[in-house]
Amino acid sequence: MEESESQSGENAKGTVRPTSSTTRSATEIYLVGQPASSIRGSKLPTMRQVLKFFFHTVNESGDRQETFKETVRNVLTFWNLARIKTISERGCREKLTRLWEHWRSLQKSRDRAAKDKVENFKSQLDLLWDIGAPDAVEDIEKNRLLTPADKQQDIAFYQDQRGERKAFMSGNDKIFAAKKRKQEERVEKQRSKQGRFAACEPSSSDSRPQTSVVADTPTEVEMEKKDTAIQPGRYTSKHPYVTVQLPRRILQEPALKELADRLRISNNEIVSVVAAVLRSANPPGDLSEFRISRETARRARASHLRQVAAAQREAFTPPPHAVVHWDGKLVKNVVGEEEHRQAIFISGRGHEEGKLLAVLPVKDGTGLTQARATARAIEDWSCASNVKALCFDTTSSNTGRVQGCPSGGAAGKTAVEAWVQTPRHGTGGESLCQQHLRQNIGPYGPSLPDS
Repeated sequence: MEESESQSGENAKGTVRPTSSTTRSATEIYLVGQPASSIRGSKLPTMRQVLKFFFHTVNESGDRQETFKETVRNVLTFWNLARIKTISERGCREKLTRLWEHWRSLQKSRDRAAKDKVENFKSQLDLLWDIGAPDAVEDIEKNRLLTPADKQQDIAFYQDQRGERKAFMSGNDKIFAAKKRKQEERVEKQRSKQGRFAACEPSSSDSRPQTSVVADTPTEVEMEKKDTAIQPGRYTSKHPYVTVQLPRRILQEPALKELADRLRISNNEIVSVVAAVLRSANPPGDLSEFRISRETARRARASHLRQVAAAQREAFTPPPHAVVHWDGKLVKNVVGEEEHRQAIFISGRGHEEGKLLAVLPVKDGTGLTQARATARAIEDWSCASNVKALCFDTTSSNTGRVQGCPSGGAAGKTAVEAWVQTPRHGTGGESLCQQHLRQNIGPYGPSLPDS
């Protein structure tokens, strides 16, 4: 067989030129078989079918690059008939070029080529020459012209062709073809409409005097370089204004209140923004018809915060054995005045990182004041019966035998089993409250009084 194949010969371009021998073996292609003048069948082409058609066409024309294009066009006909998305035509040609180069390397070194490489190539010849796009299956699922049953059938066919190749195409789907044709007509009609609008729209250069017609008129060469596809015009049918309905009590909308608290926008700022939006309408909105004022914003945000806090307390499940942490700090409010703030945490199983109960303003940092604030927070969150230990730093307001915060009833009406004292700042340890106050308590926040 190798002797007959060597008789067939091949030029430098890889074009197989049969000799004058009339035997069938004289025109047989190495590892591929006889060339074929067409790709036939009701399945997606295999690598063997593609190579057979390629060698037949290149023998006829002698132009390998044109043969690559012609072969790809014939293969794409089958994939389009199967309604399966493929890679670009250029990508198909590059893939076919790599396949031919692989065959060419084996053909050149067939006397010394490793048998395993040859056998591997022969075993792949009857497999699908897969040029499907990476999102081919997703494209089928998103096709609105197909019914769910057709989508499943197309996906199953594609998967079968990549495997056992038992399924086959039954022919052209006339119903789908009609739907596809109508869709293309609608798209073409829309493009033509946009093109007319773009042509009718006066350009900015029309108002200027044209001193040279030759300079402004493009030559034929320049026109050929331009893309002949119809580009969408700048015309838009959308009106510059949109009709909407706004509530009179716009500052009480939950989304607006949440945004103001999240971005830490003051009441004056949120009122100014809403008023500017209303005045930007056409015609400008009458501000007297809306309930917008600084006091309205303050009440709405305070009510929203109370609702959020109530929902948080309702959803909170305290740990069975809870530890209460507290600590105080002097912070400056928005007017620059210092005031006492006390943070109360609770920790336990399920809340190892600590659950913040409250950051309360207190009149001073004495033990009794801290005890009352801590007890109130514990009662508000309904976890007094779960408190088994107290955690605090070693200040006199906490460790005092008479006026200390634990002695003043910080745990409420419950039996405390342990006191945990943490070192002071800078001595090697911090409580959860100390960490929170050091990292998160700033000069302004939704819980601080607004000016």
